[in-house]
This record gives sequence, structure tokens and C-alpha cells, in this order.
Amino acid sequence: MPAPRLDALTANPTRRAWIADRFLDSPAPLLLLTGLYSLFWLLLWSASPALWFLPAGLRLGALWLSPTRRWGWLAAGEWVALGAIALISGWRVSDFLTVGLAPFLIYALVVRLIRGQGRESRLDDSRRMLLLLGSGFLSTTLVSPILQLSMPGAISHGGMAGIFSYVYGDFLGQLIVAPLLVLAVHFSRRLGARLWLDIALQLLLSLSAVWLIRQHPDLAPYILPLAFAPIFFVAFRHGWEGAALSVALAGLLIAGVLGLGALPVDMRVLQLSLAVVGAGGLVLGAASSELRRSHERLALRHGELGRLNRSLTEAAGDLRNISHRLVRLEEQGQRELAVELDYEIGQSIHALSTRISLAFRDVRDEQMLRLLESIREQVREMQDSLRRVLRQLRPQVLDTHGLREAVGFGPLRDMLEDAGIGYETAFYGRVEALNEDAQTTVYRICQATVREASRSQSIRRVLVRVDVVPAVAHRLEVHIQIDIEASPFLDFPIEPNPLAAITDRVLAQQGTYSVEALSPGVRHRVRFEEDASSLL
Repeated sequence: MPAPRLDALTANPTRRAWIADRFLDSPAPLLLLTGLYSLFWLLLWSASPALWFLPAGLRLGALWLSPTRRWGWLAAGEWVALGAIALISGWRVSDFLTVGLAPFLIYALVVRLIRGQGRESRLDDSRRMLLLLGSGFLSTTLVSPILQLSMPGAISHGGMAGIFSYVYGDFLGQLIVAPLLVLAVHFSRRLGARLWLDIALQLLLSLSAVWLIRQHPDLAPYILPLAFAPIFFVAFRHGWEGAALSVALAGLLIAGVLGLGALPVDMRVLQLSLAVVGAGGLVLGAASSELRRSHERLALRHGELGRLNRSLTEAAGDLRNISHRLVRLEEQGQRELAVELDYEIGQSIHALSTRISLAFRDVRDEQMLRLLESIREQVREMQDSLRRVLRQLRPQVLDTHGLREAVGFGPLRDMLEDAGIGYETAFYGRVEALNEDAQTTVYRICQATVREASRSQSIRRVLVRVDVVPAVAHRLEVHIQIDIEASPFLDFPIEPNPLAAITDRVLAQQGTYSVEALSPGVRHRVRFEEDASSLL
């Protein structure tokens, strides 16, 4: 049982990080950290030529990566290393207190102020890279006057020249070591062969520039920037990781060539050039990493949106299929209801009318005749009302004579003529070739607009135009335009609102529906393709 429990605890990355953090805060790892830091400090001190001061980069990188509670152990490691150097070199106690203690305290104060309490030490965006470089440059700017005044065997340049020599030397050490240290801790992806190929190309170009400078020393101001320019190329292609490696290797190459005496360029010019290009390359690499990460997130977001869009498309298709089924079920229900009404009520009314007619033959009383006449008139009105209801539910003319006759001369014309509204129709194309569902849809759309127009006293004419044109895959496309013209003497124009009955029908046919205002009146436009497949 304990083993699965431990696996469960360590399976969570946050939990693993917390366990590792607690382990590093125990005495043994902290003593090991202090010893390693002191050892690397001594190694970098001995490997620092006049071009740079590498321990400054180790100091900055260690402070940037470590939480503040471990800074005391780092200080102890650095002061032990400096103490050993002071004993070997014969420094005075005052020199050790000034040169040994002050730089670390200044660096720690600057990093604490700029980085804050945040534990995030990655350099994969330009803001964090600028914070790291800004912390280093400010720290070395504050430390350099102290070194110029108190360092045993200080640089011979006096005044500001000596201070700037320390500034550039420490800053170059920071550019070389600090990003590499962060890269070693936050290494997240394999460095591919393409990166090393680009770095090899960069070094080849830098060596070519150095060779040209050696052959033509007078062209050094023009050729020297070319030796560092490939850093930008590697930074742009491979992000801040490539930039860190590129700057470090370019610096090592220049230091090696300078140590061999094969580069006739002033030290200060080399320091300034490498500092400017190196810092710019690191910032460019961080911005490139941020842009690449943003593109990856955007691609993931596009993938999620694509999957969501496909899901919505499938849901919309299902809804349209359901709507189509409901419309056909409604149409079937109306047809069956019309048959039942005609069979149950229509026959009863017809039988009642027949009996009243027979009663006229046997009755001679005038008063009774008038009563029978009144009843027969009411029965006729009931028959007319039933006939209108049956035509609304399912007009027989649509089944017997087709769509053109049903829309042009059927119940719709009768309804508008009874309301005193003009009615004109026009049909183009293969109207008779439409299947039953498409014909029913066209009729119901016309019926909805005619019913809406007959309810208003301000409508003077209804114009219906139906176009049936060929579409893809042997299908037919239906265009319906219905103009409802109102009286020009209206106080308020008619609002172009879509009709729910038309919207439902168009949705079932996967078509489009729009309403626009006329002067005066409204225009309904519908477009859909007939669906030859049966869903029932």
C-alpha cells in the first residue's frame, strides 16, 4: 500500500516540485550547494581572461534561480572562495571586506528589487530577459566603482575608463554564464541538429571575419560587427536557448583568438561590440521564443475551435433534421386531421343539410318555413367554414393540380380577394419537378405571408414570384420573393419582421430567409434547395 501512495504523491508535477524544494532546503543539500558554488566560483575565476569576469555571471544566475532563503548559503560559498583567493594573493583584510563582501550584497539587493518575490526564473519572454540583463547591468554599474577603488591590482585605467572596463567585463561574464545557467536548470526541449548546424555556421562566419581583420587591420571597424551578427540569426531561429549558446560560443571563440594574439582590435572595442550584440541577441531570442510559444497556443486554440465548430455543425445538422422531421410530422398531422374532420363533421353537416331540405317538403307553416330557412343558412355557413378550415389544413388543389395552381388560383387568392387585396403570381423554371416536401414548403411560405397580409387593413397588393433553377448534383434551387405592398398613406411604416412560420420551414430545408423594407411595405426573400432524401 505505501508504494502506490508514494506514486500518487509524486505523479502530480506541483507535488513533485514541492517535494524537491523541501529536500533542497535540508542541511545536506544546502552544504553541497555551497561547496559546488564555491568550487565553480574558483574555476571561473581562474578561467576569466581580461575580456570578461565570469564569476559575475555565476553570481547573477545563482541569485536569479534561487529563492531568497538560500541566498545566505550562496553568500557563504562565494565568500569562502574569495577568502581562499585573498589568502593566496595576500589581500589585506580591508580589501577582502570591500571587494569580497560588497559585490554579493549589492547583486542580491538589486535582484531582490527587480525580480521581486516571484519564483519564476525562466527567460522565455523578452520581459524576463530584460529584467535579468537589467539586473546584471545595474549591479555591475554599482559594483564597478568599488572595484576600481579597492581591488588589489586594479585595472590601470584611471577614472571613468577603469570603471567602464569593470562594467563591460562583468556584464560580458553575465551574458556568457547567467543564461547558460538558467538554460541548464530549465532545459525543456532537446537541442536538435539544426541548432548545432546553425551555430557551426555562425562560428565559421565569425572565424572568417576574424581572418579578414587579421589580414586587413585597417578594416576592423567595418568587419568586426560581422563577426557577431550571426548571433541574431541563431537567436531568431532557435529562441533564447539558441541565443544563450550562440553568445557563449561566440565569446569563447573571440577570447581564444584574442589569447593567441590573432585579433588586432582594442579590448574596449571588443567588449563593447560583444556586449551590445550579445544583449540584443538574447532579447531577440527571448522574443522569438515568446512568439513561437504564442503561435503554438494559437494553433492549439484553433484546433479546439475547429473541433468545437465541427461539433456545432453536427449539432446544427441534427437540429435541422429534427426540424425537418417535425415539419413533415406536422404536415402529416394536418392532412390526417383534415381527413378526420371531413369524415366526422363534414358528413354530419351534409346529412343535416339533407334532412333540412327534406323537411321543406312536408312543412306548410310559414313560420316553420322561415325557421328552417334560417337553420339551412347556418348549416351552409358551417359548411363554408369547414371548407376553409380544411383548405388551411391541407388544400386538395395542391394534391390534385400541383403547386402552380394551388398558389396562383387556390385558397390563397380567395382569402386575399375576400379581404379586398390584390394578388399576383409569377412562376419560372421547373416548378412541377419539385418533390412533395419542396412544394409543400413553398405553399406554406406563401400561405403564411398571405395570412399575415389579410389581417392588415393597410395592405393593397401581394406579389408572389417563385423561381426554380438548377443546382449542383441534379438538385433544384428555389427562390421565393413575396412583396407585400402597403398603402402609401400609412402613418407608420410596416416593420420588416420575419415570420416564425416561414423561419421554421426554411430551417427545416436548410435555406436562408431575409426580410427587407419596401417603400411602403415589406419584402420576404427565401432560398433553399430541395431535399430529395426522405427523412421519415
